[in-house]
Amino acid sequence: MKTNFLLGITLMGAAAVQGQSFTLKGTLAKRTLAVNSFIYLRYEQQGKMILDSCRLQQQAYHFQGQVEYPAEATLFLKVGDKDAEYYRQTRLLKPYEHTFYLDAAVLTATSAGELRETKITGGEAEADRQAIEAALSAIYQRGEKEYGAKREAAYNAGDSVAIAEITRLAYRNDDEREAAKLRFMQQHPQTGIMLKLLQEYTRTKIDPAVIGPLYDGMLPSLKASPEGVAYGRRLAKAREIAPGMPAPAVALEDRHGQQVTLESLKGKVVLLDFWGSWCYPCRMSHPHLREVYARYKDAGFEILGVSNERGDPAGWKEKWTKAMDADQMTWLNVLNTAASTDKEKGVLEAYDVKAFPTKILIDRDGKIVVKLVGNSEGSREALDAQLERLLGKEH
Repeated sequence: MKTNFLLGITLMGAAAVQGQSFTLKGTLAKRTLAVNSFIYLRYEQQGKMILDSCRLQQQAYHFQGQVEYPAEATLFLKVGDKDAEYYRQTRLLKPYEHTFYLDAAVLTATSAGELRETKITGGEAEADRQAIEAALSAIYQRGEKEYGAKREAAYNAGDSVAIAEITRLAYRNDDEREAAKLRFMQQHPQTGIMLKLLQEYTRTKIDPAVIGPLYDGMLPSLKASPEGVAYGRRLAKAREIAPGMPAPAVALEDRHGQQVTLESLKGKVVLLDFWGSWCYPCRMSHPHLREVYARYKDAGFEILGVSNERGDPAGWKEKWTKAMDADQMTWLNVLNTAASTDKEKGVLEAYDVKAFPTKILIDRDGKIVVKLVGNSEGSREALDAQLERLLGKEH
């Protein structure tokens, strides 16, 4: 009886392991630039990079392995240092690489040309990746057909009015693609590419009300992966700074070395503006901020700019103050003590700032109203609507 019980455990364990196995059989017609006859497979599991290799025999190759959760993987050929450097510098598509999604399945890879042209079938995660990529490409191509030629003509002519209109259309196209990603995630809650899509969709901002259910409902194996756990921590941070939550403390020095705190502004409607002298979209948002500041400052509105510089810290103050003066920023401004690239430190970490500009609107009670990222027309309109709601139409 004991023997049978142990045998049962062994067989169940073997079945569990087998359920995580993958097989990848492929053919490759061309090996341009390759310095040997091997093909390589690279992917990550549990924070460790796994590298496998297989000798090409009559254009055929065969990989077998284990995956605990779906993961992005790359097939590649070894090329000379000179060729690798050329493609790194030019950022051209590498003919000797192909990236796809790997999961526990029997996959078939075929290429009648270079490795980059490989088509992979058999895996659910890869099928989902191809489906969403096709949908996003169709939206992008529709936009290019609509305004691609006009964009080139506008920039060649230096036509600022036409450039502004084309930029608006480009933002609209970006919004369409983001909406398509969200629809796909909502319609495919168990997709193996969910974590990748979440990371892309929330690169600059997480809305917990929308993203929370998607994260909670994804494959348990993805959620338990190191990447899934890390994303869970970021989601938890986003929940801490969701609309209605108390705004985290800010205490930094102005150009005169005087400390300015967010707490001292309680009772006012405050716009935290995370920007930098180096950031073109940030600087382009300042004319609009000048308008709303002039309109609402007497109604209890204040802007607290938080400058985030880069490069040698010794030059930060000069860059910051020069930009402030040039942009006629008459509102409160402080200098962050961490670089713009140190997004896991200080106020950038506290407000989950992943891109610049990021603006956080805070009500009179010190609670977050909305988080806006970028300088799109939509972001400006959203800010205008919230200020009108909080401070009144008469101003």
